[in-house]
Amino acid sequence: MNKQEKIIILLFSVFLLIELFLFQDLPFFWDAVSKSERAGWILSNHFSTLIVPTEINSGHPPLWITSIALFWSIFGKTIWSARMLLMLVNFGVFYQVLVLAKNTFRKNISIYLVLLVLIEPTLIAQSTSLNNDMLLLLFTLLGVNSLFKNRDWFYTIALVGILLTNLRGIYISIALILIHIWLCKTELLAFNKKMIKAYVIGFASFFGFLLYQYADLGWFLITKNEGFSEHRKVSDLSIILKNSAAYIKNLLDFGRLVVWIPLFFFAIKFVKMKRFKTEKESAKLLIALVVFTIIFFFGFVPFSNPFGPRYMMICYVLANVLFINLLFQFVLNRNKLKAVVSIVVIAFVTGHFWIYPSTIAQGWDSSLAYLNYFPQEKKMFQYLEENDIPKPSVGTNLYLNSRWISNLTEAPKEEDKFISLDLKTNEYILFSNLENRTEDADIITLRDSWVEVKTCSQLGVFLTLYKNPEF
Repeated sequence: MNKQEKIIILLFSVFLLIELFLFQDLPFFWDAVSKSERAGWILSNHFSTLIVPTEINSGHPPLWITSIALFWSIFGKTIWSARMLLMLVNFGVFYQVLVLAKNTFRKNISIYLVLLVLIEPTLIAQSTSLNNDMLLLLFTLLGVNSLFKNRDWFYTIALVGILLTNLRGIYISIALILIHIWLCKTELLAFNKKMIKAYVIGFASFFGFLLYQYADLGWFLITKNEGFSEHRKVSDLSIILKNSAAYIKNLLDFGRLVVWIPLFFFAIKFVKMKRFKTEKESAKLLIALVVFTIIFFFGFVPFSNPFGPRYMMICYVLANVLFINLLFQFVLNRNKLKAVVSIVVIAFVTGHFWIYPSTIAQGWDSSLAYLNYFPQEKKMFQYLEENDIPKPSVGTNLYLNSRWISNLTEAPKEEDKFISLDLKTNEYILFSNLENRTEDADIITLRDSWVEVKTCSQLGVFLTLYKNPEF
């Protein structure tokens, strides 16, 4: 490891420590709230089983929630201790990105440009989220790096981790198999029969989990919990078309369009020039990116499960590294190179401020914009209390009644719970653009026909309290 690499490791280590300090009390957010509930169940049952009950089980393997429960058992059940675990995972992710860049960057590229990859908006946002996506990305990057170098034991660890972290690990494993075959067929990678054991051990561990879950609950993969199983049905053509548009939007969102659009043309030029043999590392990256992007498309788009930008983080990392490689291959003017890099930096930083109208669903946990919500929620709660507005008179689609799970506090009493949003019966409605559940027609009705009582907002994120004009 040279001096430059040590400096980079020092930089992102300091960044992660600062992040831990700043967000040590930041609650579990969005899908991560369910991870808090499941980890809490495992802890309260003293690790007697790692399979949580059907009523809170979506079918995913328990590696992440068990890890949180383990940290809670050692350091206490606090947000800070869970975030310490996340910091370690983040360090692993950032280090694997550095390894990928080191092994695939062209000789004329400074390793410091890996920092351009590390400031990718969704990657940064997910480094603050207590969901399992960063752990999944860690094992995926380890898998890609190990595959490119034919390191069988690291590849084995990666596949086991991928398949025991999230059911999306099935797609990732299929993608890795196809990448492996393609690289060997094109002679970009020498076939190593020792790598086969990684697939055997990886899938054996996954099937072991499935048997374990079936023995406990009587089902596997497709949960009997209707709240989750509804998301795993095949969609009709109209939904598939909408999902296709959403998939493309996710790839280009939060400033990524300044990378993906030119990368598309760079990739076409690279293929036409037939540089696969002379530019092997770029060829490997391109093959991996194409396979992951296609597998995710067919894995997400045809189904009813909502998919967010965070699902494709491995694509963003591969695309950014490949973009840097092809940029320095095809653009030789130093001033132009500096200009393009500057534009990407600006796009990635400002990507955290991309806020869409309330009628457009947004991946709120995929940029740092969501951090603006919590201070506004505190202000709104204070307003309700000061103006003697009882919470049971306020309807909302925000998950405010489960805030105790995300904050690790006591469950609220009945008189402190909000009610479900219903424009016909609610006296008040609390709406925020942070949630994607409220129907467009209801949003328009609130704006046009209800009385705006109080709005708390910050950098595009808002909470508005409306009063029913009939009351």
